[in-house]
Amino acid sequence: MRRNSWGLLAFGGLLAFAGAWQPHDPHAIDLAGAHAAFSWAHPLGTDHLGRDMLSRLMLGAGNTVVVLATIGAISFVLGTGVGLTAALAGGAVETLLLCVVEFIVIMPALVLALTVTALFGLTPISAGVALGLAGAGPYALVAHGLARRLLVMPFVRAAEALGVSPLRAGLKHVLPNCAATMRTYLASDAGRNVVHYAALAFLGLGADATSADWGTMLYEYRMFIFDRPELMLLAGAAVTLTSLSLMLLIEPSADEIGRPGRA
Repeated sequence: MRRNSWGLLAFGGLLAFAGAWQPHDPHAIDLAGAHAAFSWAHPLGTDHLGRDMLSRLMLGAGNTVVVLATIGAISFVLGTGVGLTAALAGGAVETLLLCVVEFIVIMPALVLALTVTALFGLTPISAGVALGLAGAGPYALVAHGLARRLLVMPFVRAAEALGVSPLRAGLKHVLPNCAATMRTYLASDAGRNVVHYAALAFLGLGADATSADWGTMLYEYRMFIFDRPELMLLAGAAVTLTSLSLMLLIEPSADEIGRPGRA
């Protein structure tokens, strides 16, 4: 396993652990301890209701992991599968699939998010489904373009001449040679999705309004931006650092991108 893969697993495990355990109840209100300064009991202080900021940021990390896992399962797997299928099938099937994909691409993500959350409620999974469906289109177009280019390469032509079925050629020769580029797109998309989910939560389309989502915290603490700016800065830093870390950990190195394709 590559070094950045271990780093990604460690980082994902850290976020998941943060979502599963917090030092304090992130929803416990203590008005007497409101706006407490940094201390051993509350390393990042408390908010206007006396809730522990570290615990709330940790719970927000867990919600973000759920959202990213849902998006990845839908947009990456579904989008790559549809794009590869369209390139291998060709003809009317390819035209039909690309029409559906292009319709998804032009549909505003916010409209789709409103529809999904209205049907299934405001949860990290529903937000992940909405963002995953909206993101599947670009994945499909990228995968389709890569596959079409690879299908005319000599090693794929040679495999077809030897009687290899289109499906086997796609799985054995085309898909592995798309991996580095798709991972690069995944890296930038994962970082964007952290920001997108924070934006949906800021608008009230994330989890429940009382949940400690980073976007919800940004919305809730906006009224204290001049008196207690650290409240918004902590939530904003969580979004920024998580997005940047994912991009650095998932994106393949220059050596991997420049490595010759596997025939």
